[in-house]
Amino acid sequence: MRLKEEYRTETSIEKSRFIACLSPCKDEEEARQYIASIRREFPDATHVCSAYRIGPLAHSSDNGEPAGTAGRPMLERLIHADLDQVCACVVRYFGGIKLGTGGLVRAYGGIVQKAIGEAPMASEQTVALYTVSYPYELSGSFAAWLRTNSEILDTDYSDTVNVLVSVTDPAFVNNAQAASKGKAQVTFLRNETRLISIH
Repeated sequence: MRLKEEYRTETSIEKSRFIACLSPCKDEEEARQYIASIRREFPDATHVCSAYRIGPLAHSSDNGEPAGTAGRPMLERLIHADLDQVCACVVRYFGGIKLGTGGLVRAYGGIVQKAIGEAPMASEQTVALYTVSYPYELSGSFAAWLRTNSEILDTDYSDTVNVLVSVTDPAFVNNAQAASKGKAQVTFLRNETRLISIH
């Protein structure tokens, strides 16, 4: 699963303010730059703890909180959600009441879990690209069938109607032939990996 765009959420626990910031990151350098940008944005924060996961690479930082109470539970939430190419930062403004190690683990892990649940997510999916050419006489019913059973990426009108489509259904070619009564010409182009929105 992938994060589509940067997302932030905030909560207060025992007068401490926690701000979770999630961002997609392609590589470790981008993750480090994101952490640095959050630290610049919140220079007066008590702590800016972080975790990122990029393929097999996983890293976390407690940034002055007791060891294992912040970065690690944040990273565990990223792993549990099967999120990849993502960086999480949690900004804390201390409110004067100590949370204890268990409280810190719950606070840091919990705010990241909340952000993951609310943020716009996508999953990688393999789609097949086809060109579909059909005569103008099929512009009504077959065109409607195409709109329902594929994602139309481009349409070109020449001697015939030529449509570039993206599909996930392995039976698309046979179904297109049946829907067009054999009058459509379907040509496979290539497979592509695309991000499909989940929520």
